[in-house]
Amino acid sequence: MRVGVTTFTPLSPASNTSTVKSTAFSPVDYVVFTLLLVLSLAIGLYHACRGWGRHTIGQLQMADRKMGCLPVALSLLATFQSAVAILGVPSEIYRFGTQYWFLGCSYFLGLLIPAHIFIPVFYRLHLTSAYEYLELRFNKTVRVCGTITFIFQMVIYMGVVLYAPSLALNAVTGFDIWLSVLTLGIVCTVYTALGGLKAVIWTDVFQTLVMFLGQLAVIIGLVMFTYYKEYPMSTQQSEAAPDQFVLYFVMDLLRGLPGLPGLFVACLFSGSLSTISSAFNSLATVTMEDLVRPWFPRFSEARATMLSRILACSYGLLCLGMAYISSQMGPVLQAAISIFGMVGGPLLGLFCLGMFFPCANPPGAVVGLLAGLIMAFWIGIGSVVTRMGSGTAPLPLNGSHFSLPSNLSTIAMTTLMPSTTLSRPTGLQRLYSLSYLWYSAHNSTTVIVVGLLVSLLTGGMRGRTLNPRTIYPVVPRLLALLPVSCQKRLRCKSHSQGLFGDTTVLPEKMSNGMLKGIRDKEAVAEPVKGPLHPGSSPTFIVQETSL
Repeated sequence: MRVGVTTFTPLSPASNTSTVKSTAFSPVDYVVFTLLLVLSLAIGLYHACRGWGRHTIGQLQMADRKMGCLPVALSLLATFQSAVAILGVPSEIYRFGTQYWFLGCSYFLGLLIPAHIFIPVFYRLHLTSAYEYLELRFNKTVRVCGTITFIFQMVIYMGVVLYAPSLALNAVTGFDIWLSVLTLGIVCTVYTALGGLKAVIWTDVFQTLVMFLGQLAVIIGLVMFTYYKEYPMSTQQSEAAPDQFVLYFVMDLLRGLPGLPGLFVACLFSGSLSTISSAFNSLATVTMEDLVRPWFPRFSEARATMLSRILACSYGLLCLGMAYISSQMGPVLQAAISIFGMVGGPLLGLFCLGMFFPCANPPGAVVGLLAGLIMAFWIGIGSVVTRMGSGTAPLPLNGSHFSLPSNLSTIAMTTLMPSTTLSRPTGLQRLYSLSYLWYSAHNSTTVIVVGLLVSLLTGGMRGRTLNPRTIYPVVPRLLALLPVSCQKRLRCKSHSQGLFGDTTVLPEKMSNGMLKGIRDKEAVAEPVKGPLHPGSSPTFIVQETSL
């Protein structure tokens, strides 16, 4: 006697009989998708043509620092919500489970810490490029090393961002993947190079509105798991790249509603366009400010503007080439986080070393950065070579085809389905098996530890000038949280007793972080000569937490 599940099996929307139908765009879908590209290009060209010939380098790179809060906030939102997240996170949730939810905790801290610690320091110094800070804190060599590392990171990451939506579009429409990469890259490069930061911000605002019409990535992952438990994927879909799962799901679910699949693909491309355009503008800006202007300080305004546009175009072409390399890097989410961990982690460690440790010196910063990068690529490349991967959550069984003999015992079942014991990694494999989510923390810690050791061995800041405005006062900030009585016992000034006190060292306007009485950033960046006296130590400097 056999006991089986009900014999009724609903027709899978992804079955072979409907594969062609489910992966075809309707004319309305193509119209929606094309409108996104056309309107994005039109917004960029409008700001490029408006005032053509009168653009300055400040307008092109910084929008004259006159953009409002709302468009800048929407631009930041669109920039950080890339197609990598929209495609990669649902796939990660579907394959590995909901552990990715815990990443939200780090996002919460990851936004508060820069807003209250790093950005106030940069803003008070009136910096155009964040890497100018490294020269003020250390020297020009450290600044150049940091800039080159950032450029390397962003060029590789932009290749992933270019490749991700093109891969998805190819999966559901058959549209040539490299033609899609080329179209996306050219559109973004044109309006970024010609329109500058103002065009980037207003285009991002439009793309944010499009992206709001998409769905939350983690919720989509859970819905995908439930949907394909009831209607299993076809063989063709299950063998596809993990980053194509989301598009297959959308086409299966919305194929009877013309325009909605096209809207979702437009959402993906909005995520890519917003991220890529901001990156191109950033790359052109840091190259001009950190690599060109220090060596050619007398560049005319017209030449600087033209060179900035040429740099944006050049980075666009370079990222098109990187898109091909990205196709060999595995799932887009893992590739993106690995890149930020392997290259961005050491950069984070470098800034933390300079901002929180007054004893850190230039040799320690350079050696620490190199040690962090070497460690990062050693682990990253070793992980790829040894193919150490974490286990995947099992896909749901198709219960309609599963039956068991009624008299099958537990012992017999154990015999038929023997358990497999996974061997623990040993030796270097334990290092290579480190999760890519830990790359950033591991590599930034390496930079700080090595940098401090080298700094202490080379005498610290003895004999060197230290600009107190480049140091964040960690201890006074922590002590300010204590009651006033405890602060008096510890012989510390309270927050209201003079942390704002000595304006000779910090002459900036205290109300909103804007400069007052200082004509240029060199005056702001002028270091304190000689040894620091108790009255001028960096421990009493207050950083703005509200910009």
